[in-house]
Amino acid sequence: MIIVHVHHSYYPTVGGIENAIKKLAEEQAKLGHEVHVVTSAYGDSVKLGEEINGVHVHRVKAWRAHYPDLTMPKEIPTKLLKTADIVQGWSQNSLFTYIVVKKAKDLQIPIAMFFLGIKYLKRHYNPILRTLGYQYQNWITKKAVNLADLALVTNEVEAEMLQREYGKSAIVLPHGVDEQYIRLPNMADIFRKKYGVEGRVISYIGRIHPTKGLDLLIKAYTDIANEVADTTLIIAGKGCEKYLKRSLKLAAKVKERVRYLGYISEEDKIALIDASEFVVLPSRHAGESYPLLVYEAKARGRPAIVTDVGTLQYHVKNQLEGLVVPRDDKDALAKAVIKLLKDDHLRKTISLYLSKIRNEMITWDQVAERLVNSYMTII
Repeated sequence: MIIVHVHHSYYPTVGGIENAIKKLAEEQAKLGHEVHVVTSAYGDSVKLGEEINGVHVHRVKAWRAHYPDLTMPKEIPTKLLKTADIVQGWSQNSLFTYIVVKKAKDLQIPIAMFFLGIKYLKRHYNPILRTLGYQYQNWITKKAVNLADLALVTNEVEAEMLQREYGKSAIVLPHGVDEQYIRLPNMADIFRKKYGVEGRVISYIGRIHPTKGLDLLIKAYTDIANEVADTTLIIAGKGCEKYLKRSLKLAAKVKERVRYLGYISEEDKIALIDASEFVVLPSRHAGESYPLLVYEAKARGRPAIVTDVGTLQYHVKNQLEGLVVPRDDKDALAKAVIKLLKDDHLRKTISLYLSKIRNEMITWDQVAERLVNSYMTII
């Protein structure tokens, strides 16, 4: 089968969608399919065309109206689209995805579309995006619904929303975790030795961006550090350098207990999760659809403390898999972290529950196989 994935950004750009596309495309290639990714040459990209781990990557020239979702291709690889058995669009919010997928639809190629962050701009903290952005999002979602022969979502909440708001039925296909998250032994000691870390670790792992709320966590950590002495906040990831510098300045009073590691390897990431008491996702991004880090932490038997934005609260069972706190509430976040650090009974309850569900985690190869099987319903 010739499969063409479409999204405005792809590896080496780091992000949740980019990671999911890369994992699934590579697993589909391992299954013996000819897999292509059509993406934009805007951003971190260097080569317009290359093969990465068996996946053919085609980067087309594009321009962007400030926001990534408003990336538009200057050219469309029509010859490639004509050869496709299926075109897999990613994110109904992406103008790049819509334009390329519409061309494929005009060529009568079957279209599958992952709908992610449905109507989230209606709940965005930025009033401009909450009004003008939402109008765009609603408009383009309707168009994407009309293009999709097969609609896919990652969770039941968005499946219900897509049906209720747009009259479109969808298959729920959660993202997976790397098999090594289930297979590898605990590597906490390896991490501590490599990075010289002692005491109890609280970790933030992910993109460095204002919507992800790192500043909120650092503000809360000032209170946490005063309450619980033997803790270290470790930050891993990359993104907006200016925002990172502003955020780290907030830790002036506890700077010796805050470590920024930058971007780390997958193995080091697993080891960091193992060394952590829990991971924290203090996001204020209303478009949180499928928090992969939460499931990676679950696979390693670690709780997550998350904010109640997007669908985050539906991915963490409060008091069983971690704790859920209100968005942008520094005091509530600090209290939750302190509670989980101090409450031995709660930690034991969560640990027992996570150990029971660990074997229920699905891996990317399983997701890829299910996705290919779903394609067969429209080809």
